[in-house]
Parts: sequence; structure tokens; C-alpha cells
Amino acid sequence: MTIFQKQLLNELAAGPDGDPISESKLVYLQERLRGRFFDILIDRFELAREGGLTQRKLARRIRKSPEVVNRWLSAPSNLTLDSISDLFAGIGAEELNFSLASLLGRTPVNYWDLDDAPSIEEAQKEAHEEAQKESQPSTAEKNAMKQLKQEGGMGQPKQESGVASIEAAGS
Repeated sequence: MTIFQKQLLNELAAGPDGDPISESKLVYLQERLRGRFFDILIDRFELAREGGLTQRKLARRIRKSPEVVNRWLSAPSNLTLDSISDLFAGIGAEELNFSLASLLGRTPVNYWDLDDAPSIEEAQKEAHEEAQKESQPSTAEKNAMKQLKQEGGMGQPKQESGVASIEAAGS
């Protein structure tokens, strides 16, 4: 859990008698909720698009200009409760069904704060190390190759009917 998340939860846990929640924390929660609405809305629109719905048809259905619908479907910052209601009605005659979940007492979600996220170089290094491990022969393979070498069966020329050939491991 990031420092920001801990501070946020501490401010919220103070309850009604606690200090006022900071403006930055309130803005964060507003953006988070707006983003969740937007994600649900876009998912529904994409499903309806597969059935033939276009932004132009949606605009006609909800009596808005195509430009307004385009703006609403382009970024979550343009949405109001009224616009969300209109869009859901026009997309699939749906309305949201709400349930609330407390932010307190939950298992931390595996989100990275940008300060805690690994750098691109670190991620590339980890991926390279993993690839190196995967390309190395296993212990069993190493033991089998060692045994074949000791028996003279790996990489040793073998004469067969006057033609030299290399005996391959495992053949």
C-alpha cells in the first residue's frame, strides 16, 4: 500500500469527528469514481457497437448532437449523472445497480503508485534474467549430457559404413 493510500484511509477512518478530508483526497476519490463509471459505460457501448450501434445512432436516440456524444465517450471528465443516465438508456435501456463497499478494512489492492513502480530498465532486466534462466539446461539435462560425454556418446565421431557422423544426445 502506498503512502498516499495509507494517508487517505487514515483520513477516512477518523470518522465524522475527524479533521476535514483534504481537497487532494476528495479530488482523487471523485476521479476514481468518474473513471469507474466511464469504464462501465465504454464496456457497454463497445458491446452495443458489435450489435450495430454507432455514436450517431446513439446521439439520435437520446436527442443529443453527435459531437456531444463523441465528447462524452471520449473522456470521463465530461460526464454528469444526467449524461450517464442518458447514455445508458440509449445504449441498452439499462440503469446502474449500485452497491457500496467501504474503503476501510479491505485487503489492499495491488495498484502501484508511480513512485513504487519498477523502472523500465528494472523490468527489462528482470525479463532478461528470466529468459536466461529458461534458456539454461535443467539439472537433469546437465547430468544426462555429462553422462553421455563420459560414455563417449556425445559429440564423438562415430564411424558408420565408412562415413563419420556426430552422435546426437538423446538419439
